Amino acid sequence: MRNASPNASANIEHVVVLMLENRSFDHLFGLLPGIDGIRDKKFSNLLNPALPASNQNPSFPARDGATWTTVGRNGPSHSYDSTTEQVFGSRTGPAAGLPTNSGFVGNYSMALRTDHVQATPDILGTIMRGFEEGRLPALHALSKEFAICDKWFSEVPGPTMPNRWYLHAATSAGYAHNDWKHDFDIPTIYNRLEDKNKAWAVYFSDQNDVAHFTSINSRRGSFHLYDTFAADARAGRLPNYTFIEPQFASSPEKPANSMHAPNDLRPGDTLVADTYEAIRANDAAWRKTLLIVTFDEHGGFFDHVLPPKAPNPDGINSPAPGDTATFQLPVFDFSRLGLRVPTLLVSPLIPKGKVISTPLQHTSVLATVRELWGVAPLTKRDGGATSFLSELGGSPRADAPTSLPRVEAVQGALAEAALPLTDARHPANQPTDDTLDELVAGWRDRIRRVLPQERRSALSVTTHWAAHEFLRTATLRYLDSRAQKKK
Repeated sequence: MRNASPNASANIEHVVVLMLENRSFDHLFGLLPGIDGIRDKKFSNLLNPALPASNQNPSFPARDGATWTTVGRNGPSHSYDSTTEQVFGSRTGPAAGLPTNSGFVGNYSMALRTDHVQATPDILGTIMRGFEEGRLPALHALSKEFAICDKWFSEVPGPTMPNRWYLHAATSAGYAHNDWKHDFDIPTIYNRLEDKNKAWAVYFSDQNDVAHFTSINSRRGSFHLYDTFAADARAGRLPNYTFIEPQFASSPEKPANSMHAPNDLRPGDTLVADTYEAIRANDAAWRKTLLIVTFDEHGGFFDHVLPPKAPNPDGINSPAPGDTATFQLPVFDFSRLGLRVPTLLVSPLIPKGKVISTPLQHTSVLATVRELWGVAPLTKRDGGATSFLSELGGSPRADAPTSLPRVEAVQGALAEAALPLTDARHPANQPTDDTLDELVAGWRDRIRRVLPQERRSALSVTTHWAAHEFLRTATLRYLDSRAQKKK
């Protein structure tokens, strides 16, 4: 990209990153006008991409009509193996030829069978559908008011943990799968910020990615519950760099808002509105703030843009040395990115309605921070990523809205959250899915290792409410113990 405007770095004092979960660009933004989406184009997947179309092998078009939730206990698969099949039409990956993004429907069919759901044509087609303009009011409003990035890619063609690790550390240390029990002793962007005397903070509700990094998880004063974010933002107490975690499990107070399927997307759109409005409420701080709203990976949902190649960040391939996974691990050299994800750049220093089509990725955040504050790169991945600081500059706009449109809480998880807790339909009472089970198991293992006297590691966790309380309390106890050990 072109060089940053002379006063862009001087005008930005606060960077806030909100990373949501598991949605592709075409799924959330592909029907918006003026971007590289599916609005005026024709894309489709066959149930079996290796065979010609027939009555037994129907074609599923990319189209409108996305659903708020997905059926079954779990959402579409987005493991490394599944993503490989979605991109190449076969789990043999590059050996099958060039990427075609032709395997989404076929892979979803397998995921539904695993979930014991009958894969009807209507259900199969949901993996190819996008949201019409305005159905996600906060996200779509921000895309019109500020900048939408229609070539922003996740870092790994796989699941949550590796992609989030790249945003924190520009590497997943050779992990192409989730391992929530493992602690990582590697440098992070938070260490680099400290090297430049820049303050940082993490706001979370239950699951906390950054607590997994031993190089900085003893900084207890930098970890806060999201409950305090609005007050801190309005009071101008946000640090130079803020990372926001969504809520992964429903609580009595609010439904899960991470947007991780099969959960309802509407609470996540509300989280976006809450976050923006809290930042916007302090006009002086807002004028020097950049908010980045992005998603960790595509979540198994269709996107038509082929993922590009990328450099291995640190010479570590998957499976990583010392990886103790009990299942067969993929062999992967981290030489290609994941699929496109929805990303918005929000700042009064960005012109209204801007479309940024420069190829960007999660480590572009780190590259931008490096250009902004002179921090050193972490790996070859963020060292080679493109900064987007040049998209900001000039005088702050005075026409940015102070509030955003919101989904009406008349149905779905938002409405059910208003039910009494004794009602089985309340989101907090819903059973856990595989994602929550994996997170709980990871933290249970960590607590047993680090805090063997902690009885919480033996608690039964079968509902969202129990998972939320377990993850929240376990994380806080762990962070407290790390801080005490550091003293």
